[in-house]
Amino acid sequence: SKEAAFTYAITAAGVAHAVTAACSQGNLSHCGCDREKQGYHDQEEGWKWGGCSADVKYGVEFSRRFVDAREIKKNARRLMNLHNNEAGRK
Repeated sequence: SKEAAFTYAITAAGVAHAVTAACSQGNLSHCGCDREKQGYHDQEEGWKWGGCSADVKYGVEFSRRFVDAREIKKNARRLMNLHNNEAGRK
Protein backbone atom coordinates (compact mmCIF):
# COMPACT_ATOMS: atom_id res chain seq x y z
CA SER A 1 0.00 0.00 0.00
CA LYS A 2 1.01 3.64 -0.35
CA GLU A 3 0.94 4.03 3.40
CA ALA A 4 3.31 1.12 3.96
CA ALA A 5 5.68 2.45 1.29
CA PHE A 6 5.70 5.83 3.02
CA THR A 7 6.32 4.19 6.41
CA TYR A 8 9.32 2.25 5.11
CA ALA A 9 10.77 5.33 3.41
CA ILE A 10 10.30 7.65 6.38
CA THR A 11 11.77 5.07 8.78
CA ALA A 12 14.92 4.67 6.68
CA ALA A 13 15.22 8.45 6.34
CA GLY A 14 14.69 8.95 10.06
CA VAL A 15 17.41 6.48 11.01
CA ALA A 16 19.87 8.08 8.56
CA HIS A 17 19.06 11.56 9.87
CA ALA A 18 19.26 10.62 13.55
CA VAL A 19 22.59 8.81 13.17
CA THR A 20 24.04 11.66 11.09
CA ALA A 21 22.98 14.21 13.71
CA ALA A 22 24.36 12.10 16.56
CA CYS A 23 27.70 11.81 14.74
CA SER A 24 27.95 15.57 14.23
CA GLN A 25 27.19 16.19 17.90
CA GLY A 26 29.83 13.70 19.03
CA ASN A 27 27.32 11.34 20.63
CA LEU A 28 28.53 8.22 18.79
CA SER A 29 32.03 6.83 19.15
CA HIS A 30 32.42 5.26 15.67
CA CYS A 31 31.87 8.38 13.59
CA GLY A 32 32.31 12.11 13.60
CA CYS A 33 32.61 14.91 11.09
CA ASP A 34 32.75 14.39 7.34
CA ARG A 35 36.50 14.17 6.76
CA GLU A 36 36.20 15.24 3.11
CA LYS A 37 35.12 18.72 4.17
CA GLN A 38 37.71 19.37 6.88
CA GLY A 39 40.26 21.97 5.95
CA TYR A 40 38.38 23.05 2.84
CA HIS A 41 39.63 26.40 1.56
CA ASP A 42 38.01 28.41 -1.20
CA GLN A 43 40.72 30.76 -2.46
CA GLU A 44 38.37 32.56 -4.83
CA GLU A 45 35.92 33.45 -2.06
CA GLY A 46 38.65 33.84 0.57
CA TRP A 47 37.22 31.62 3.29
CA LYS A 48 38.18 28.37 4.97
CA TRP A 49 35.73 25.80 6.32
CA GLY A 50 36.38 25.15 9.99
CA GLY A 51 33.20 23.53 11.27
CA CYS A 52 31.96 19.99 11.56
CA SER A 53 30.16 18.88 8.40
CA ALA A 54 27.56 16.19 8.90
CA ASP A 55 28.82 12.76 7.85
CA VAL A 56 25.74 11.92 5.80
CA LYS A 57 27.46 8.97 4.11
CA TYR A 58 27.92 7.27 7.48
CA GLY A 59 24.28 7.90 8.44
CA VAL A 60 23.00 6.49 5.15
CA GLU A 61 25.27 3.44 5.37
CA PHE A 62 24.18 2.79 8.95
CA SER A 63 20.54 3.06 7.89
CA ARG A 64 21.20 0.62 5.05
CA ARG A 65 22.77 -1.96 7.38
CA PHE A 66 20.27 -1.49 10.22
CA VAL A 67 16.91 -0.97 8.50
CA ASP A 68 17.50 -3.29 5.55
CA ALA A 69 18.68 -6.11 7.84
CA ARG A 70 15.10 -7.12 8.63
CA GLU A 71 14.45 -7.99 4.97
CA ILE A 72 15.66 -11.59 4.91
CA LYS A 73 13.15 -13.46 2.75
CA LYS A 74 13.91 -13.47 -0.95
CA ASN A 75 10.62 -12.43 -2.52
CA ALA A 76 8.94 -9.54 -4.31
CA ARG A 77 7.85 -7.87 -1.07
CA ARG A 78 11.47 -7.77 0.10
CA LEU A 79 12.50 -6.02 -3.12
CA MET A 80 9.66 -3.53 -2.75
CA ASN A 81 10.58 -2.80 0.88
CA LEU A 82 14.26 -2.36 0.01
CA HIS A 83 13.25 0.00 -2.79
CA ASN A 84 11.09 2.04 -0.41
CA ASN A 85 13.90 2.14 2.16
CA GLU A 86 16.31 3.43 -0.47
CA ALA A 87 13.78 6.03 -1.62
CA GLY A 88 13.72 7.37 1.92
CA ARG A 89 17.49 7.70 1.96
CA LYS A 90 17.58 9.83 -1.21
